[in-house]
Amino acid sequence: MKSNALRQTTASLWTWVMSAGVLLLLTACAASIQEPGLKSVVSEEQERAHAAQLQRKAKRFRWEQHTRLDTILMRLLLSMPNPPHVTANVVESDAVNAVVDGEGRIGVPLGMLRFVKSDDELAVVLGHELGHLPTSRAHGLVTWTLGYHEREADIRGLVYVHRAGYDIRMGARVFERMATELAVPPWDEERGSHPSHAERIILAEKIASLLEGNGAELDLEILVQQLPSLLGPSTDLP
Repeated sequence: MKSNALRQTTASLWTWVMSAGVLLLLTACAASIQEPGLKSVVSEEQERAHAAQLQRKAKRFRWEQHTRLDTILMRLLLSMPNPPHVTANVVESDAVNAVVDGEGRIGVPLGMLRFVKSDDELAVVLGHELGHLPTSRAHGLVTWTLGYHEREADIRGLVYVHRAGYDIRMGARVFERMATELAVPPWDEERGSHPSHAERIILAEKIASLLEGNGAELDLEILVQQLPSLLGPSTDLP
């Protein structure tokens, strides 16, 4: 009888201990749910103050990029005869490209502004977009052997960039890094679309060599018009 009573007492004791343990665990879990934990290390006031600081930095960064775009664009426009009315704006996007519309508004995403390593590279990007404008055709460019509009824009843009005082060879490095660092095909397969990065690099080298020679003495309109013959055969282009 005593042995049974002892076993019952021991069992009751273990039941109580286990129940107490479970209750303690549940209480702790509940407390941890309500407990702010690490959040208590940073006060709401500190968080708001730092968030405001980050917002100011973001606004300043965008203002600096706008200023950078305007400065380079102004130099390029001054290199063009009868320059069109053009504006450049920062686009809230991580894309690595640039676009221009029929109204002369060039949009450059933040992704491109972070990607370019120098003003020479950004000048090449902007120069290409300027070459797309209908007013650029009045500057004397004629369709040549490769004669697609994207190639025409490349040629006009590179001449503008050189005349504005930027280094075409340094600027063309943006195409090399696009080919090696971005997850995109090395060239557009559709005929008439953008030239390959390799073609653009070779074209920039050819134009740079030409402009460093006698070509630099030519009037801009005559130079752009004569570029197809001055550059020589295009058979070595990819």
